[in-house]
Amino acid sequence: MLLYQVNDRGGLDMTGALPRWPMYLVTASGEQFGVGLADLMRVSQALSPDGRWLAQRRDGQWWIRDLTGITERAVPLGYELRQWSTDGQALLLGQPSGAGETYAAFTLPGGELRPLALRGTAGRRTLAFLDGRELATEESNAGSDARPHRQLTIAIQDVNGGTARSVSLATTHEVGPGDLRNALAPLVRGGGDPPAVWALVTPQEAVPTSQPEATPTVSHKTLVGVDLRSGRSAGRIDLAVSRDGKDEYFLGLVGTDVLLQDLTVGAGELAAVDPATGQRRVLTSVPDRTLLFLPGNYNS
Repeated sequence: MLLYQVNDRGGLDMTGALPRWPMYLVTASGEQFGVGLADLMRVSQALSPDGRWLAQRRDGQWWIRDLTGITERAVPLGYELRQWSTDGQALLLGQPSGAGETYAAFTLPGGELRPLALRGTAGRRTLAFLDGRELATEESNAGSDARPHRQLTIAIQDVNGGTARSVSLATTHEVGPGDLRNALAPLVRGGGDPPAVWALVTPQEAVPTSQPEATPTVSHKTLVGVDLRSGRSAGRIDLAVSRDGKDEYFLGLVGTDVLLQDLTVGAGELAAVDPATGQRRVLTSVPDRTLLFLPGNYNS
């Protein structure tokens, strides 16, 4: 289901080496298992969507470890991890080349490296690597003139240079007048089963001029999703919000569920939401000062 790492201050190494802190694997039923120690780095761990493979960056190189056995595969030097395939059978790797980068697929369990015709370009962020055959990306929204998105268009390209298609998240139709939250880095996550993209949306609300400046406001937050295969809506989830800043926080996608961190009841409670019904179930609780790593993502 997910991986987390604990900032165990009692485990600091006073020799000057990077501290190695414990990691735990959480299953879909909420059970937790220790999977060893690792450097505390935000982009040094990556769990496959099926939970079988753990990618770890050590000494400038990525290694892929089979959590069901003792197999470990070395990713060729010079390649960086970009995205797990949604079926967990391959990794999308990138290598700098000119203004962009060349892509390759690293297939498992054998560890074969296959160059891809599709190239990465500056200004686009990868969201999902669909079964190792298609890549879903979105245009980065950064710069001094950045504005909140009213609609998110997701390009889906065949990695071997075939026909491209696109799907859209029309937020104004899903939740009324709204924008993807955060102009510079909209909170958008791709993956899951079936593959989808979900984004956090807030309505455009005028601030009442009669309201005192120090008065706290409650901003409605909604998640909207799109199925990457059909282009149809994947659902809508209204998040709990409060005046004291303790809300439900959108973490990402795990299998068929949308994963939330419920800050209204405690910093460490994680809930899985069924997008078809909106029903929540408490998955597990994690300690304070943890880094969470969701399947399919290499950043926490």
